[in-house]
Amino acid sequence: MNKKLNYLILLTILIFVLIGCEKEETIIFDTLTEKNFNKVDPDKINHYNIEVKLDEEQMTYTGKQWTTYINNTDRTLGELYFHIYPNAFKTKENAPILFGKDGGDTSQYIGGNIDINKVTVDNLELDYSIEGEDNTILHIKLKEPLLKNQKLKIYMEYNVKLPTAKERFGYGDRTINLGNWYPIACVYDEKGWNLEPYYTLGDPFYSDIGNYDVKIHTHKDTVVASSGNILSEKVEGDEKTYEIEGKLIRDFAWVASKDFKIARGKIENTQIKLYYLDENPSMVKKSIKIGEDSIRIFNRIFGDYPYGHYSIVMTEFPTGMEYPGIVFIGEQYFKGKFKDVLEQIIVHETAHQWWYGLVGSNQVKEAWLDEGLTTYSEVIYTNEVHGPKKGKKYLTDNIKIGYELGKNYLLEDDIVNKPLKDFSSWDDYGILVYTKAAMFINEINDKFGEDMLYRILREYFKEYKYYNATTDDFIKVCEEVTNTDFHDLVQKWLY
Repeated sequence: MNKKLNYLILLTILIFVLIGCEKEETIIFDTLTEKNFNKVDPDKINHYNIEVKLDEEQMTYTGKQWTTYINNTDRTLGELYFHIYPNAFKTKENAPILFGKDGGDTSQYIGGNIDINKVTVDNLELDYSIEGEDNTILHIKLKEPLLKNQKLKIYMEYNVKLPTAKERFGYGDRTINLGNWYPIACVYDEKGWNLEPYYTLGDPFYSDIGNYDVKIHTHKDTVVASSGNILSEKVEGDEKTYEIEGKLIRDFAWVASKDFKIARGKIENTQIKLYYLDENPSMVKKSIKIGEDSIRIFNRIFGDYPYGHYSIVMTEFPTGMEYPGIVFIGEQYFKGKFKDVLEQIIVHETAHQWWYGLVGSNQVKEAWLDEGLTTYSEVIYTNEVHGPKKGKKYLTDNIKIGYELGKNYLLEDDIVNKPLKDFSSWDDYGILVYTKAAMFINEINDKFGEDMLYRILREYFKEYKYYNATTDDFIKVCEEVTNTDFHDLVQKWLY
């Protein structure tokens, strides 16, 4: 009897231990961690349901896409437009290779493109045409006018060839980058349809918030990092299927590799994943820590990050690139000698989750608005993590000196707030959009104090979270918070 009782006691203890371990290993992080959607109705924004099958041998994929488009404009629409960015990579002469054609070896370049095979509504085929510079616009003609607040579900099928480019879109030796990879609805704003091409310069994207359900089929050995929340991974035979959910995000990106390993961290309500290629325990630990510190600080100063998942991805890429819930970080920065640069890049791209991801803007027409705030966010992070002395040094070394030296070599004008087509190269773009724009934010700090600047950033985030904001919107917040006319400051720094 005693032996049986002891056995039952031990069994009970074991069950509780196993349950405890299971809970520890399967912590669930929600797709969205808040219920305050800033007056956005999740049922009244565009919804992308995409099923994609990746062929890693041929470097192609096929897509089936159901887009529920909602007419949130103030007019009746007889046509719709979608960006189809993969066509920008058809030829090496026109491909948007970052930092020019000298940024990488393009001698053996194989182009990429997207072929649209079908566009239907209710099984009825629609007339469409491929237009725009580099054929990056899909123009769909509707059979019936789409009235204000009405919705329409459009079905598309497409085949895509990936280019040999270690870029936002393309593949290298170990990773496949899939940024701007699917047809995404063009923004219709107060100026009408925005049909800008995929410029080589800057981040030439402008999109509305939406919901995403994405199913990705890959080889069973492939690991996928993505925007949103990976709900499940299932393997059948040689195929793996990922089911992914993204809510209230303005784009969806992913990276695939058979070499990825995953490390995890957690900060407040968000799980951080680091997808890395090479074993380097100290850099893995450091990268997770940078991500945690960034989100913790920006949560407190700007406003809460509302997503339960954030992925930092080591990939073949020349620098860093932001997408909602995921950032691409060039593998070269994970070498020990670049540890300070790695911190700067992770912090910068993480700040973009607020300035671009949550508070959107037209990166084609007003690139400074997200980049200037993001660059100055590096100063905020340094000040908070490493102390005011190092924060001041970071501001001097990385922004003030860079601006003072760089402005002497500008080839044309020093106007910050202008469209991408008016910049001559990455040289003047970098000095103006990143550095001079950050100097403008720093002058607000110098003139009104840190507390007032932080209040401005919190109010701006609070008012425009999930929306697209403009320069005028930001200045309006500045003037309201400080009760000061900003005309002279704007003329000094932005025009």
